[in-house]
Amino acid sequence: MKTKNIAELVQDVRFVDQKVKNIPEEFSLIGQGRSAAVFKVTGFRSLAIKVFYPEYKDLAFKEAAIYLKLEDHTYYPELIEYGEGYLVMEYLKGITFYDCLVNGTPITPSMVAMVDEALNYARARGLNPSDTHLKNIILTEDHNIKVIDVVRFTQSEECPHWSDLKKAYYSYYQKRYFPKRFAPLFIELIIRLYRKRLLPI
Repeated sequence: MKTKNIAELVQDVRFVDQKVKNIPEEFSLIGQGRSAAVFKVTGFRSLAIKVFYPEYKDLAFKEAAIYLKLEDHTYYPELIEYGEGYLVMEYLKGITFYDCLVNGTPITPSMVAMVDEALNYARARGLNPSDTHLKNIILTEDHNIKVIDVVRFTQSEECPHWSDLKKAYYSYYQKRYFPKRFAPLFIELIIRLYRKRLLPI
């Protein structure tokens, strides 16, 4: 029996109202966002497959073009393949900054500096870093930083997300007695209040 390639496996993914209804046995779901779902596939090497919902499939080529501008930079994942409605990336072993807040892993100033370096590199490549939030920054097992989900890096509007996160980091998180671990429900409440402009940041 012929082994399917990635493009053929992607065709077996089915969504209903942005809910995953069918995936090939080679895939396992590891996350979902506003425009796509991400799967892990294990073969010769561990890969992450980002499959866009049908109404957002055109974003695959847009995001691939952005990753190609950022290729070979240590703070962005490697783009391995792309096609209609999907991206194939290196699989990143690690946790997001969101996870760090949930499990109490300290977010250090050097980690914040690495994110700054990553975003400044994108600006130097003519991009406009946007939508950089807690779930789009990964702390890898070797204590490196990876910025993911760069599809909005070409928008013209200035995005305050990262600058506001940094402001909160240095104003509150860095305080000696400020908690380093939070329940997900509390974090989601803070995010909701932030989006409604009800926080003093």
